Amino acid sequence: MKDKKLVEKAGITSAIIVDDGYDEDPLYHELIDEDGWDIFFDDVQGAASSRIEAFLPEFDPSARDELKSDQKFIDALWRNREDIRDLLGGLFDDYEQKAADNAPFLTAAEDALTALGIPYTTHGRDFVNDAVDADLIVIDLFLGIQQGAEDRQLTVDRLKCAIDQRKGALPSIVLMSQIPTIDDLAKEFRSDVKLHASAFRYVRKPDLQTPGRVQGLILTLAAHRRDSQALSTFVETWEQKAQDAVGKAASALRKIDIDDLQHIRTMLLRFEGVNTSSYMLDVFDRVLQYEIEAHSEVLKAAILLDEMADDPPPLMISNDRDTYAILERTLFVNPNRRSHATGAVWPITFGDIIGPRVGTAIKPRGFFAGQNDLVFFVASPECDLIRTDGLKTVLLIAGKLEEVDMAKPVLGVSGNTTPVLSIDGGRRYQVTWDFGDLRTMNLSRAKNLLKTNGDAVVLGRLRDISALGLRQQLLGNVGRVGEMAPLPRSFRFTADIYYAHQDQTERQLALPAGVVLRGNALVPRKAKSATLIFDSSCENELTTAILGLDVATVSDGSKALLNKLKEQTRLRKLFRSGFQWISLPLKDPQPAELLQDGEPLPEKDDKKPKVEKVGMIVTQPNFVEQLGTNFRKSGLIFKIVVDETLVG
Repeated sequence: MKDKKLVEKAGITSAIIVDDGYDEDPLYHELIDEDGWDIFFDDVQGAASSRIEAFLPEFDPSARDELKSDQKFIDALWRNREDIRDLLGGLFDDYEQKAADNAPFLTAAEDALTALGIPYTTHGRDFVNDAVDADLIVIDLFLGIQQGAEDRQLTVDRLKCAIDQRKGALPSIVLMSQIPTIDDLAKEFRSDVKLHASAFRYVRKPDLQTPGRVQGLILTLAAHRRDSQALSTFVETWEQKAQDAVGKAASALRKIDIDDLQHIRTMLLRFEGVNTSSYMLDVFDRVLQYEIEAHSEVLKAAILLDEMADDPPPLMISNDRDTYAILERTLFVNPNRRSHATGAVWPITFGDIIGPRVGTAIKPRGFFAGQNDLVFFVASPECDLIRTDGLKTVLLIAGKLEEVDMAKPVLGVSGNTTPVLSIDGGRRYQVTWDFGDLRTMNLSRAKNLLKTNGDAVVLGRLRDISALGLRQQLLGNVGRVGEMAPLPRSFRFTADIYYAHQDQTERQLALPAGVVLRGNALVPRKAKSATLIFDSSCENELTTAILGLDVATVSDGSKALLNKLKEQTRLRKLFRSGFQWISLPLKDPQPAELLQDGEPLPEKDDKKPKVEKVGMIVTQPNFVEQLGTNFRKSGLIFKIVVDETLVG
C-alpha cells in the first residue's frame, strides 16, 4: 500500500505543526533578561526618544523596568525594528537568530506532511482551538525561546487542554525538540499528557531534515492508529466510568450507617474475630468492583481490544514500560492495605509470604536455618487464622528467592513460580516453591518471629486468586478455601400495630396520615432467628402514638405490657437494638422481646440474650383467631409484613 493511502486509511486527514517559531512577535518574558536593555534606554534619552514616540506616543524612557514587562511596548518595538536598528543594538539578535536557526527544521516538517498528502496548518503558542480536531499534531517540546521548565509546562498544559476538548479518539503526536537529550523528557511529556507510546513519537529537530525520517514516524503511527485508539478509548472509558462507579458505590455504601456497623459487628465480626475497619474495607472494595463491572461502556470498549491486529507488530519504543510493576499489582495486595490491622489472632493470613527481616543476621539454628533466600507461603485458610478457636498450627509451603528468570514457568498447570516479589519496594526476585517441603508453625512462634524486632517479616501478600492458584498446586492436599464471610442477610418489613380494646375487639394504633412503619430484619449466619429493628425515620411519630395511647381504653390483660413499653428507655430500643431472637420463618405468633436494661448485644448467635416481653409479633391477617384467649393480654401487637421483593 502506498504511503499516502496508508495514512488516509488510518484516518490521518488533517495535521497541525505547533512551534513558537511561528509566533510573529516575541513575548516580553523572552527578552526581559537581555543585556541590551540598559544600552537601549541609555540611547533613547533626549532627542532620540522622539523616534520611539513616533509610533508609541506614551513612551517614557524613565520607566524602563515597567516597559520591559509591557507586552504592548515589546510589540511596538518589534513591528518597527527595521526603522530603529541603530537604537535597538543587539536587543533582538538572539531571538532572531534562534528563529532563523529553527526555520529549516519547520520547513522539513512541512515538507514531510506535504509528501504524505496530509493537509496542515501552522501555529504558535495559541494552537488549542485548532488542535481539537486535528488527527496529527507535530509539536515543539518547549514553546518558548528560553527552552525552560515554564516553556515545557506551557506545551503540556495547552496540549492537554486541546485533548480534553476532543469528542473523538486521541490524536497521534510527534514531539520535536532541539535539545540532544530528549529521551527522558519525551517520556515525562508522554506521561503528563496521558498518551500511549503507540500514539506518540519524538524526534530531535536536526533529524527532521534526514530524508524520510518524519514520514517514517508518521507511517508507524498510522499503521497502529486504530489499535492505539482502541486502547486509549478503553483506558479513558475505564477511568471515567471508574470515577462514576466510585460515586455510585459511595451512594450505595452511605446507606450503611453506624447502627448497621454495630449489628454487623455484633452478629458477625465478633464471631469471626475481624475488626470492623478491615471488614468494611473489603466490603467497599467489592462494591466498587461491582459498580465498575456494571458499566456496559467499559465492556464494549474492552471488546475492541480483541480485534487488535497482529500484523504489523507494534514498534517497541517506550523506554518507561515496566510490565513487572503492573504484574506485581495484579498479584499482590498493596502494602498499605496489608499492614492494616484486621483484629485476627494470628499475625499472618492466607497468602502471606514470610521471609527474613532485611538487615538482620540470620541465625543458623533459627527459623530460616541460616538461609537468606528461604521464604514461606501461608497456605492455611484465612478464616481459621482469624478466630481465637481456630488453628493451633499453620501450614507453610517453603520457597526460594531467586533472580528473576523470565524463561521459567510461572504459576499455572505446571508452573511453580511466583514471577515477581519486591523486597521493601526495591530489588525484585521471583520465588520458586517446593511443594514437597511443607512446614508448620504454631501461634506462639509466629508472634515471636513477626514481632517488631523479630527475625521475620511479611514480604508480600498474594491476592486471593493468586494465593488459591498456588495452593492448588498442592493437588488438593490442603483443605477448604477460606473466603470472606458474607454480610449478614437482611430483609425489609412494614408493620401495623394493634391492641385489644376494653370491648375485646382489635383496634389499630393511630398514626399521622402518611406515616408508614418500616424496618429491617437482620439475619445472622445460622438463620435460626432474626432481629427486627424499626426505621428511625418514624421514631417520633411512633413514640408519640404509643405514649398518647390511653391505657384506660386497653384490655386489662394488656395494660402491664403497654405500660412497660411506654417507658422511654424501652421505646428507644425499638429503633436501636430492636426485637431480639425472632424465630424464623416468620409464621406463628411469638413474643416481641427487647433486651433487658443493661444487657449487652449478644456476642454469639447461638445464645439467646436476656430479654423482656413487651408485646406480640404476628404475620397473618387472622391474628386474633391465632392468638385465641391470649389476644386480650398480648399488649401491643406488631403485625409484620415482609417485602418479599427486598429479601436479601
